[in-house]
Amino acid sequence: MTEAEVQEQLKEIPVGAKLQLIKSNGDIADVVLASHETEAIEKKDYGNTQVPYLPPALLVQGKRWGVFRMEIEDVINIARVE
Repeated sequence: MTEAEVQEQLKEIPVGAKLQLIKSNGDIADVVLASHETEAIEKKDYGNTQVPYLPPALLVQGKRWGVFRMEIEDVINIARVE
């Protein structure tokens, strides 16, 4: 999916809604939407510490791992679960 397609699907879904994400490798992830932000994070250099470029991603909350980023390029389909 592209970032525009993801944003179009998420605009009607409230934060905190349960989602099922189908990934390109066939995995199905049951998650909770944590944010509508999907922007990439640019590379940053703080002298001794460097943060690499992070591609556009969904911010979601899983059952075991807390809040994490799921890259948009790995997502094939998004379905809201009631």
